[in-house]
Amino acid sequence: MSSGPTMTSIHQQIDALEAALKRLRKGELQTFNELPFLLDKLRHSASDLEHRQEELSSLYEVSQEIVSILELDELLESILDRAIVLVGAERGFLVLHDSRNAPDEFRVAVARQFSRGDVDDAQIEVSHGLMRRVLSTREPVVTTNAQEDPRFQTSNSVVTYQIRSVLATPMLAKEDLIGAIYVDTRLSSRLFRRADLALLSAMANQAAIAVQMARLYQDLYARNLELQVTLQELQNTQDELTRAERLSLVGRMAASIIHDLKNPMTAIKGYASILGRQNLDPVIRERYSKTIGRAVDRFVEMTQEILDYTRGGWELSLTTVQVDAFVRDLCSFLKPAFEDKDLALKCQVDYQGALRIDETKLRRSLYNIASNAIDAMEPGGVLTIAVSRAGTDIQFSLSDTGPGIPAQIRESLFEPFVTYGKPSGTGLGLAIAKKAIEDHGGTITVESDPGCGATFVVRLPLKPQTS
Repeated sequence: MSSGPTMTSIHQQIDALEAALKRLRKGELQTFNELPFLLDKLRHSASDLEHRQEELSSLYEVSQEIVSILELDELLESILDRAIVLVGAERGFLVLHDSRNAPDEFRVAVARQFSRGDVDDAQIEVSHGLMRRVLSTREPVVTTNAQEDPRFQTSNSVVTYQIRSVLATPMLAKEDLIGAIYVDTRLSSRLFRRADLALLSAMANQAAIAVQMARLYQDLYARNLELQVTLQELQNTQDELTRAERLSLVGRMAASIIHDLKNPMTAIKGYASILGRQNLDPVIRERYSKTIGRAVDRFVEMTQEILDYTRGGWELSLTTVQVDAFVRDLCSFLKPAFEDKDLALKCQVDYQGALRIDETKLRRSLYNIASNAIDAMEPGGVLTIAVSRAGTDIQFSLSDTGPGIPAQIRESLFEPFVTYGKPSGTGLGLAIAKKAIEDHGGTITVESDPGCGATFVVRLPLKPQTS
């Protein structure tokens, strides 16, 4: 900034003028000759102060403008253009410090020639040595006569372009060297002063902060773009995983349906082959025919039940059944599948009364439990289905002699698609069973020790809740 008068010096000059006036009133006529000098000095200080205020106002406007620009290239051009106008220069260069190489290395970011256009490399050569000095020392430079200044004696460009006065100042943001600003002029009527250098240096410091902000914004913008690309890639990956999961779900559902329908299809095939015998007793033929019909009905029921479960809901269709007949029918249906695996099925019915249930859904639930036992047991294994009265409930216990429930799936056993050690199962069966039993107002629990088999306990109220 300009090193003009301060308010303190102006007050001192006013005090001196007042003292002279007092002496004049006392009759000290020689004081009269001091008054013009004091007044002239005061006017000069006031003019300098006004000029300094204009400089401050201009510097404030420049600072307000440059700090509002976040695009780096636009900011650098604005800084140089405003610097040239601020000090009344004709030409200028703005260089950025290249800290990756030597301490005084730089690159020219913006250049303006006498007509405010671009300049060529030859014109820029006039400032190279000086700019390196400014960058290495971090000190500003001013010359009022470049033609005779020894610092420019080796530069032919000074003579070629008839440079008269030069200003150069570093751009510092605290301790960070951002670059430097160089301006010059050919006009002998507009030689740069120390006040111009102070003004340009003040602007350069503001500009350095603005460049830092623009670089930070540019870096954040670039990082934001990278994050957007990464986010899009993650979204695409998630979409692919979702599609893969959906396909997997479809595959697991298909595997579950195929697995669960194998037993009724096996029963249908077996009984159908027996019906083809010529000498088959008509009574047996009729019984097997009914068995096939029931197996087909169960086949349809099972597929509908899976569809209902995957759609999120179903309704109970309650009827009154005799428990002993219900259990015998279930065991009759399961028996061929046990025999095929060289397994034994035992039924123990200690309650022979009536129970109001959705027969299809309860049969399906108990079948799912029994089907898991078939998959779990080795040849010679036994499943015991026992029914008894337990207070106000009817209790169905299905106990197998398999390896037991693995600890890693015990807590999530009744969740969909939880399975262990079954090449074709998915765990959907127990999830369906749990939902159907709970819809009846009942409960299902499991007791199991490793190597000692598993016992599933289903309890249903004698007076079920209405659906």
